[in-house]
Amino acid sequence: MIGCSSFTLESQDNKHFLSRTMDFQIEMAEQILFIPRNKEIGFAHSNEETIETSYACLGMGAMEEGHPVLFDGINEKGLMGATLYFPGYADYSENIKKNQKGISPDMVIPTVLTQASNLEEIIDLFDKKFVIINDTNPTLGLTPPLHFIFSDSSGQSLIIEPRQGGLSIIKDSIGVMTNSPDYQWHETNLRNYLSFTPNQKESIELLGKTLKPFSQGSGTFGFPGDFTPPSRFVRTAYLKNYAEKPSNELAAITLCHHILESVIIPKGIVITEHGASDFTCYSAYMCSETLSYYFSTYGNQRIRKISLSESLKNEKEFKNFPIVNEEDILELN
Repeated sequence: MIGCSSFTLESQDNKHFLSRTMDFQIEMAEQILFIPRNKEIGFAHSNEETIETSYACLGMGAMEEGHPVLFDGINEKGLMGATLYFPGYADYSENIKKNQKGISPDMVIPTVLTQASNLEEIIDLFDKKFVIINDTNPTLGLTPPLHFIFSDSSGQSLIIEPRQGGLSIIKDSIGVMTNSPDYQWHETNLRNYLSFTPNQKESIELLGKTLKPFSQGSGTFGFPGDFTPPSRFVRTAYLKNYAEKPSNELAAITLCHHILESVIIPKGIVITEHGASDFTCYSAYMCSETLSYYFSTYGNQRIRKISLSESLKNEKEFKNFPIVNEEDILELN
């Protein structure tokens, strides 16, 4: 299964970020894929119809039968997005209305990033032009159950969840998303953790004794530490809320990395029902204002960066940037 955790963040100098982990049984961090403007790309596995890209974008991804699939990414207008697993809850449309086009779930990110420049345009796309359909990925042999988070330079986020009865578009989220259950369940579940605080608990008098907290961190005693989606959601939300607001982009990327460290899954810790090991293949951190895509991988924790520079945005063809997954150790002697 695909795990994954994600959140948005703002720095003191008004830059906006979207970060995510990718948790899966196989290596997903093999290349950064660039998609140019004015290029015909597919948007569904079940037909050969194409659309022309309006905006250049890049992100972690792969080519599927000659068409790009992005797991997450950023476009030249600073729109950022990521796809996360949504098992047991995702429900796709079986009917395509007149004037609508059906998108395969795993093609939502490249389709949206090449067609929309901000969150409002995403809403318009799904209102008038596109519908997410039950369409099998030929490599996986199944239709992946997915939901999506988007953000832009406004600092707001948009969560899109294909549910029974239609598409749920959430405009007022806290900017945190993991996996099943649905977003509203996770937000409600936060009420179970109202007592958590970064501050120390005070000593109390009990049966004639003064009981003091053990060392520091007593305000987070009982904090959920497992790797289930609800626990990862609570940890990510808590850290996003209480962490010191970063001063600039570099400080923000550093903080994003540290927050995601709290939900990273080492190999062997989470075993699926089929005996496979889920692990955090990579973490990605995007900045809307500088059009920068940062990432670190399981095999190489060094944070690397690729940006939509003017020269790259003007490229006419697909480009891929292979990823080295061997640890980069700085030897000091």
